[in-house]
Order: sequence, then C-alpha cells, then structure tokens
Amino acid sequence: MPPPVPALLVLLIVGAVLGAALSERLERIEPHRLARGYLIAVAALLGVRVLAYIAANVFGAQAVRPLGTGPRDPTNLAVGFFYGLAAAHAMRGRLNAFFREPDVLLAMRLATGVAFVLAGLVNAFLKDLGVDFFVHAGYTKTFRLFIMTAEVLGGVALLVPWRWLTLAAAAGLTTDMFGALYTQVRVGESFTQLAPALVMLLLLVPLVALLLLGVKRRWALIGVGAVACAVVALVGGKLLLRREPVTTQVRIRKRFGEERAQTHFEIRILQYSRDDQPPGEMFWLSRNRLVGS
Repeated sequence: MPPPVPALLVLLIVGAVLGAALSERLERIEPHRLARGYLIAVAALLGVRVLAYIAANVFGAQAVRPLGTGPRDPTNLAVGFFYGLAAAHAMRGRLNAFFREPDVLLAMRLATGVAFVLAGLVNAFLKDLGVDFFVHAGYTKTFRLFIMTAEVLGGVALLVPWRWLTLAAAAGLTTDMFGALYTQVRVGESFTQLAPALVMLLLLVPLVALLLLGVKRRWALIGVGAVACAVVALVGGKLLLRREPVTTQVRIRKRFGEERAQTHFEIRILQYSRDDQPPGEMFWLSRNRLVGS
C-alpha cells in the first residue's frame, strides 16, 4: 500500500489527466446529463469509502481501512477529474454551463461534507477519543472534543443547501485544517502525515469556488479568505497552547534526572499515525527498560 501523499497525488493526477483528456468529448454532452453523471460517479465512489470506513472501524476489517481514509479515498479520483475539467474550461471556456449545474455543486457538497463527518466520527472509535495527540501537542482535552464536534457539525452544514451557511462552515473548517497543519509541523510530523489536512483543503477549494460563481473577483476573495483563515489558525493555535509539548524523553529526565535517564534507561519511541482523519493522529509510545543496577 503506497504512503498517503503519493497515493493522494496519484489519484488526483490520474483524475485530472482523465478530465483534461476527455473534456472535448464531454463538451458535446448536454450539461445537465454530464452533471448528473458526475454526481452519480461521486456518490458511487463515496459509497465505497463509507463501506470501507464502516467495515474497518465497526467490524475491524483492517484490509479495507486504506479505502476509508482521506488520502486514499477513491473520491479523490473524481475530485482530480473536476480539477482537470476546470483546467480545460480555463483554456477553452466551453464548460461554463456544466459548472453551473446544481448537481455539480451537490456532488462537491457530498464529497466534502461526508469527508468531514467521517473524519470527526472516527475519533469515537479511538480508545482515548484522539485526545492523546492534542495533549502532547500542548492543547487541552476539551479543545480536542470541540474540534471533533466542529468537524462533524461543519460537515453536516456543508450538506445543507444554504449558500451562506456553507460558506461560513467552509471558513471554519479551512481554519481548522490550517490549524492542523500548523500543529503537525510544530510537533515535528513528517510531510506524509500532513496528507489528511491537505485532502480536506483540496476538497474545500472547488466547493467554495462553485458557491461564488458569478461573484466579481472570485479568486481574489478565495485567496484573501484562505490567508485570513491561515492567520486565524496560526494566532489561535499559539493562544490556545497550554504548555510546550512534553515528549517521553523529557518526562523521564524530569523524573529520574539527566544522568540516570541517559545511563540506566533505553528509550525506544514508536511513532505511528492514523491518516484517516484531519489532523493525522500521532501517539508517542515508549518502552522504558531498566538496563543497569
């Protein structure tokens, strides 16, 4: 099974190439029929993810877990297809009617909203509700529960056909994802573990773009909004910090002293991640074995 980031890139690139390559043929199809076909494709791929998600988290079928995760979600293929069509439209301008079809907006609502609902609910299947990572990152358990609830409710709000409610929810969830990226980078997670949050941002962009069709300087507004969300996430992340992250090494040194910690303890840190949710859950596990005296 490929790592999260390569898997995400493959799905998006393959989808984008297919969208761009087939765009000329698709331009001959009536917009409402093409939009309905796209909606059905998104719903089918999303169904695969939901089934894999339930099988893995409820029935313990670990073999299908990757299909239920954000980076390896087959729906990313349809998202890449959307980007490919958008690129073709930017060059030839013949798919304007397709992008204005209600079914296209509904497809993106489903892909994005369900993704956030699943991301928030998956924490209910974790032993500690996913708070361990937040505590080690310097946040409180209450904040973790707030984020979990916000992702579920925000995902539901994206499904409601009220434009300004969707935009407000998208702004909040974008801030959440930038906050996730900031936290993961700050605690030293690898680039691979940033994939879940990146997936969500790639889903939010086309949804917001569709909601703002017809608005002057749409992309400038989206850019300014994204920067504002990033600033809020950065400032908020710093203000909400309870303390600096405490690693296993630091705790052992505080308890036993620097010299004894280095002389008598072998510290083995096992880091693993759950990439099926934003942010990727990381737990620092340690096995401390007395090797002297």
